Amino acid sequence: MRRLSEMSLDELYDVEEKFLQELDSGEEKDWIYLEIVEVYEQIFHKLTRLPLIKRKERKVEIEYVTKQLVKYLITYGTYLKTQLKKDDFTAIKSFKKALNYERTNPIAHYRLGFLAYKEQQYAEALHYFEKALQYQNGYPNKRFSLNEQQMYYAHLYLANSALFVAEKTYQSMKKLPDHINKEKVPFSELSSLYDMLQRNETILKTQAFIKVTPSGKTYCSKEECDRVFMAPPANAVILYFSDRENIVTFNGKEIALAVNPAEMLCYFLLKTNQKQPARKSDLEDFFARKGEDGEVRKNTFIQKVNRLRNKLNDIGLPFIIESCQFKGETAYFYNGSVDYLIMYRSDYTFMFDDTL
Repeated sequence: MRRLSEMSLDELYDVEEKFLQELDSGEEKDWIYLEIVEVYEQIFHKLTRLPLIKRKERKVEIEYVTKQLVKYLITYGTYLKTQLKKDDFTAIKSFKKALNYERTNPIAHYRLGFLAYKEQQYAEALHYFEKALQYQNGYPNKRFSLNEQQMYYAHLYLANSALFVAEKTYQSMKKLPDHINKEKVPFSELSSLYDMLQRNETILKTQAFIKVTPSGKTYCSKEECDRVFMAPPANAVILYFSDRENIVTFNGKEIALAVNPAEMLCYFLLKTNQKQPARKSDLEDFFARKGEDGEVRKNTFIQKVNRLRNKLNDIGLPFIIESCQFKGETAYFYNGSVDYLIMYRSDYTFMFDDTL
């Protein structure tokens, strides 16, 4: 295959079509997200270097490619090296690159703030959370806006980042010579700030994850999720969106899933039943391409769901996703034959719903 930089725009769009077909097939290939980003980068590069009059004529095309770049860099940013394992270093590069194409994207700033906070880079985290909240106002794309939970955490992280920066500054002040720092700030006067910091840290830790079962959802810590995963209940399917990978386990057997099939399984478990099955129009967010009529192709839909069902069957999970006919279409639903437990970060944004 020729290098992407040597291809014409038409050839690059042919490669794009091939990769989008691969994504919709349900196959998990660890190179595909990286490749599709590189294709869009080459298309963007060629389009934006056309003469001005040509760029104006192809404005809609440039906007489409920009949106695709931002989508893949943010949604799949943590999987650009390997689809099944998350990687903070690659994620940071991806989110920063997304901001090169759309500097006002709130969720990219939010994710960069979280990763900086995680590494105790509090001044940097402060900057990103401030930007996330600033750009949230009036941002038009709901998919990359902050949901209510993320808004709440952004304020908590912002407050704590500022407190940590203040603490570091105070500790530096204490080291100043007495003839410069004549009136030392009494530690007791800062105790209320430390109390606030500690309270916020406790909230961030104890409400870091959400556990969902058929009976409802509860907040919990990451440590509690890890303990549950290490000793899961019998005869229940466990879907864990951990900080490193997305894992499904059933009675001691497990499989790692890419983000797309993992979220599709989550959708079936939480959103469907025999009376309310999912048709292809309900699952269109999980498909990279549509037909000329703007709809997901029936065969693509069936193939992708069947691949997910087969992967679950490989770990001994009975078919919990059944097919049926609903309003004249093929549809699928969770049949409730085994219980489920889903665990995910409480500020996680699902493709299909921001408000779980």
